[in-house]
Amino acid sequence: MTPFVRPDRCCPKCQHKGYLFRARRTVEAADGKFVETKYRCRVCPHQWWERVPAPPVQKPADEAA
Repeated sequence: MTPFVRPDRCCPKCQHKGYLFRARRTVEAADGKFVETKYRCRVCPHQWWERVPAPPVQKPADEAA
């Protein structure tokens, strides 16, 4: 099993690489499903959301196609 590798992201306001995970939610927009993740900078009080496309839903292996 490979160890967790922290994504290379930084605060958009002060460019510091220290951040805290705050929340995650799935949203549906006109152009598809997305996962929004909220972060907070460890240095300044800035909080921000990052939006990425949601992964496709996989059917359980025991279901017939």
